Amino acid sequence: MQFTFQCKKKRCNFRNSNATPFPICEQGERYHGVLTGLSVEISDSTQSQSLHDNGCYGKGSKSRGGPASGDEDETLLLGLEESCFLAYYLKVLEIKNQSGTSVDWEGFLKVAQDLNDRFLENLACYLYLKSKNWVIKSGIKFGGDFLIYKQSPRNFHASFLVIVQTHSDLDYYQPKNLKGVQRVAETSDKDVLLLTVDCRTVLTVGQPKEDSSHIATPEALKEISVTETIVRRFNYSSFVQSKQ
Repeated sequence: MQFTFQCKKKRCNFRNSNATPFPICEQGERYHGVLTGLSVEISDSTQSQSLHDNGCYGKGSKSRGGPASGDEDETLLLGLEESCFLAYYLKVLEIKNQSGTSVDWEGFLKVAQDLNDRFLENLACYLYLKSKNWVIKSGIKFGGDFLIYKQSPRNFHASFLVIVQTHSDLDYYQPKNLKGVQRVAETSDKDVLLLTVDCRTVLTVGQPKEDSSHIATPEALKEISVTETIVRRFNYSSFVQSKQ
């Protein structure tokens, strides 16, 4: 049976439906953000709108989606994974701390891992999904790590609820637990995508996970392997029809 994922288009059409999947920067120009702790904040309204229109990065501080409230003091809040992607992979974002000092890769990784000890695994999955050209948003409201969209969330509903797991989590995601996650996703026409991350190739045996010195550059994450598993309830009627 051929697998096709859910791709439900929204009824209303929004502007910038043909926006690029990556930010547009003139030669030498960069976006500027401040690491506030839980996120990276873009205060310039022009840069905020540009980042959200091209790639759907971030969320408005006073809006459900992009910065659309119209308030002058509304900012764009970038998640840690997308901030890292923009700053250290695309190199279009400069991140500073609240004192005005630039935050390098090692400094950012330390802050992120202090907030989320599974940040490294989440970042590896974020890069994996980006390489497949998915639009990625937070999945916390559905009990997952990410929601992924074929195109802009303005035009499409999410196709998958993404759960990030490591080899140490394999005992937790038993059929009973997976069924609960799958039921939550199914109520809004989503499938569940399990991404299993193997960091053993970059983590030295006996080395504490919070010590990020073994990941000296962003390119080191290329050694991490990600395996995907799609969870979907078996529909016997659809299976018989496809065979016919």
